Amino acid sequence: MPEVKAMDKSLAEAAAKFVDALHQMYPGIHIKPIAGFEDEDFTFEIGVPSDLSIDEVLEACHKECIKVEDEYDLFILPHVVHA
Repeated sequence: MPEVKAMDKSLAEAAAKFVDALHQMYPGIHIKPIAGFEDEDFTFEIGVPSDLSIDEVLEACHKECIKVEDEYDLFILPHVVHA
């Protein structure tokens, strides 16, 4: 059972790190977990104001995903939309 708690803690830390990094870059965005599309560990919908480019935010999301995925060995899928 301790292995499950350690895994849950690691997943929570990874998600928090990803969300915090994006909020620092783009303070006006809204991030919420959504149901996965395939087999990713986390899927987040990132709602951006209309004055931000979806492509720009998606590229930043992918960079942060790579950092977190490498550190925690998991897969995060960002889904960026205009809020």
